[in-house]
Amino acid sequence: MRVSGQLAVIAMLGAAGFGGWYAYKGGHLANVPVIGAYVSQPAGQQAGAPRGPGGGPGGRGGPAGPATVEVDTVKTGRIVEVRESVGTVRAYESIMVTAKVAGIIGEIGFDEGQKVKAGDMLVQFDAAERRAAIEQAVAEASRATALRNEIAIKLERAQALNRTGAGTGAQVDDLTAQMKSLEGSIASAQAQRKAAEARLEDLTIRAPFAGRVGTRSVSLGAYVAPGTRITSLDDLSKVRLDFAVPENLLGRLKPGQTVNAVSAAYRGRTFKGTVATIDTRVDQTTRTARLTAEFENADEALKPGMFLSVALEVSTKDDAVVVPEEAVVSEGLRHVVYPVKDSKVERRVITIGQRQGGKVEVVDGLKTGETIVVLGVQRVRPGAEVVARPVGSGAPAAPVPAANREQPSRSSLNVPQAIGSAQAAERK
Repeated sequence: MRVSGQLAVIAMLGAAGFGGWYAYKGGHLANVPVIGAYVSQPAGQQAGAPRGPGGGPGGRGGPAGPATVEVDTVKTGRIVEVRESVGTVRAYESIMVTAKVAGIIGEIGFDEGQKVKAGDMLVQFDAAERRAAIEQAVAEASRATALRNEIAIKLERAQALNRTGAGTGAQVDDLTAQMKSLEGSIASAQAQRKAAEARLEDLTIRAPFAGRVGTRSVSLGAYVAPGTRITSLDDLSKVRLDFAVPENLLGRLKPGQTVNAVSAAYRGRTFKGTVATIDTRVDQTTRTARLTAEFENADEALKPGMFLSVALEVSTKDDAVVVPEEAVVSEGLRHVVYPVKDSKVERRVITIGQRQGGKVEVVDGLKTGETIVVLGVQRVRPGAEVVARPVGSGAPAAPVPAANREQPSRSSLNVPQAIGSAQAAERK
């Protein structure tokens, strides 16, 4: 290229540069589509660059206000230490009604599922033979008594004659021996009668305690052998619940502790009982101690054999330090809260105990009267200032400062919007 051509190109570039500089200084480029969106931005920030909370580029350089959080005061409350287990229900008293002797069932005195009282007749066996034995024993005793009375009269006469010399002593001795023999026969007959009456009583099965009978396994007229099951009898006015707890609780267990139990059969219902017995031995395999709790069961909702989930109240603290669950942040195995003092946040590791009813027991790390962050813990940092308001106050969030609000530029009114922004504007 010739020198003259090169000079011409240089002159054109210089003129174009001067014209661009003049248009920028005069603000004429702001009216040009697309280009104006860039040149109208503050110095040091390009269009599309992210703005921070303070309006500065990249989120830095602008003023950021303190976070607004909800706080609460650390208080004391009642915390119950509960240990959970599972248990099985059994009747307060329970027997299997069986036959003591062999015989034929002559009468059944109960209906299946009926409540009976102590002493009520359940089953009566055919007792004709036993009654005959009793009558025979009574007859034998009556005969021996009559003979004894007759000999007694003869003895009195012989003794009277012997005193006057008309009788002999041998006759008196003979009658005396007969009297003793007949008295022995009377005693034997009476013993036989009592034995027959006892055997007759064995033919009547009575309820040893009040309760509810189950299903019966025999029918009227059936012959049963000794040990045959007839029915079951359970006292369900109270029930016992057997469950196990770890042996490390033995030093803190005592009769009378409260036990709460729930069953899948009765959703929403809690059965309350007390510890009645603590077993004297620890299971060597499971290293657990067996406990027995008693429950009132007036409506007989709990049945023997039912499975219950158990909550044993081991101890109760009426002055435990408690905080809302939302205030505690878990960091691995540690638990952290954020106390607030003089509008500044502190990070503190605490030791927690029981959780109950949306509250957490703080064993170490907090004192009553301190203020902690409950809602908004994710927005705070140790040492940062916060705007604290009482938890549940419902106060509106702090407004964005005017200095941080993004104002539309004069040139951006003429700049075409992106498709998504245009659609949003049309929906508005």
